[in-house]
Amino acid sequence: MTSINAQQVARDISETIRNGEKVNLGEIIRENGYAESTSEKPKLVTETKSFKEAIEPIVDKMKIERQRLMDSITTKNLDEVTYKDSVSSIDTLTKNIQLLSGKDTERKTLILEDKEQIDKAIDAIIQAEN
Repeated sequence: MTSINAQQVARDISETIRNGEKVNLGEIIRENGYAESTSEKPKLVTETKSFKEAIEPIVDKMKIERQRLMDSITTKNLDEVTYKDSVSSIDTLTKNIQLLSGKDTERKTLILEDKEQIDKAIDAIIQAEN
């Protein structure tokens, strides 16, 4: 597909965010004429130069808004509802920034301590079976 499609994907993502809707990259990619197989691997689009150039200003604005929200939490005496809304907004912005920047939106690695605990549990199961 041409770079115009990748740029349109970026514009559609921006519109989805502005509308307060959840970003579904695969769906947006499919709606812009990409093959089903491409929509199942969004990085084939999101890692293109044209997509990155189109999405960068959007991500930059999101980072500014996230910082503004974080500053408001630390500098004002907010009531509980406003605080919860601000924290939720920060969380959503952070995840969207990670998603649109091609970064992981969840932790996929094991901490060494977790691995050691898992290894011990497996060893205990093996010993119990013997």
